[in-house]
Amino acid sequence: MKISNLDMSYMDKVLTMIPNRKLILWGAGWYVKSFIENYCGSGKLLPMPYGVCDSTRVISESEIAGVPVIAFSDVTNMSPDETAIIMTAGLIDLMAKVVPNELYYFPIYHRRTFEAYAYIKQNLDLCDAAISLLADENSKYIYRRKISNMITGSFWDQSLYEGNAYFGNDLIDKIPPDGQFVFAGAFNGKHIIRALKNTPDVKVTAFEPSSLWYSRLVEKFSDNPNIKIHNNILWDDFRQLPFEEDESNSGLTAHVTMNGASTKTCMVDTITIDEVSKNQRVSHIALDVEGSEQLAVKGAVGTILRDHPSMCLCLYHTYDDYFNLPILVNDIAKGSYKLYVKQHSCISAIETVLYAV
Repeated sequence: MKISNLDMSYMDKVLTMIPNRKLILWGAGWYVKSFIENYCGSGKLLPMPYGVCDSTRVISESEIAGVPVIAFSDVTNMSPDETAIIMTAGLIDLMAKVVPNELYYFPIYHRRTFEAYAYIKQNLDLCDAAISLLADENSKYIYRRKISNMITGSFWDQSLYEGNAYFGNDLIDKIPPDGQFVFAGAFNGKHIIRALKNTPDVKVTAFEPSSLWYSRLVEKFSDNPNIKIHNNILWDDFRQLPFEEDESNSGLTAHVTMNGASTKTCMVDTITIDEVSKNQRVSHIALDVEGSEQLAVKGAVGTILRDHPSMCLCLYHTYDDYFNLPILVNDIAKGSYKLYVKQHSCISAIETVLYAV
């Protein structure tokens, strides 16, 4: 089973059609500028857009990355036969606005489709190498179906769903009790609560860079000496990084802002798993760190080689993670892990997890 033999003729036709239409980017959040810079313009995957619009707020700028800002009402009055729309924000929230705004006759795509297509076209050998490392046919099917869903825009796929992310499933039932459970991306603490139900005496070392959620987690688990919360970013070295807390969205898309795309940042210290665990055994690691998973793993090489912990690593934040994380884990551990993939959401674009057991 390979990624390179996916049928991408549908996208080939889309990319032939778009240059003959007015291209609209719908959603002017933090991501749109980098999307324009990476994918739009002469010699790139897409032409320069006709305009950027937003249906949730008034945009103060007159242009973004050289693309004019236009009113959403102007878009709804355009001809579906002369327009193509790419959603550059959200996964399903903008989809809910299609019918009320009578956009259902327009060709509408999501940015993730173009990102997936571009990455796979440029990295065919890498993609095939990654899927070949998976230990069973079901994992390979889920993995390949996920990528296919991204390319075709099938962002809801209940057929892949399995519950019990990170533990309590057929790969990892009980959290191993003979060491620390290192968990990054602690967010609102829901998975720590699950961990306590799974293994009441579990020892958790958790990381949450958001000052808002960090303070709430410290308060929530203050009476449990087995739960330690760190206000750090997991990385492969020690530095300070700008971090967007995403308060307007309750921290759901909080992230490191290395490219300076956001001005609403705070500086957060990084730390490595190896540093935190140098005097204690680690039995299980789960990482949901918004695209920093590879760096966090590189900062845990000593721990992985010493303790051989089971690991659950989110794959879905970047396409580079989908393909390089399995290869990275396999290389570090010299093939001593069996690798599996599970899908823990009906929204197929998120909650895809690599298991190393």
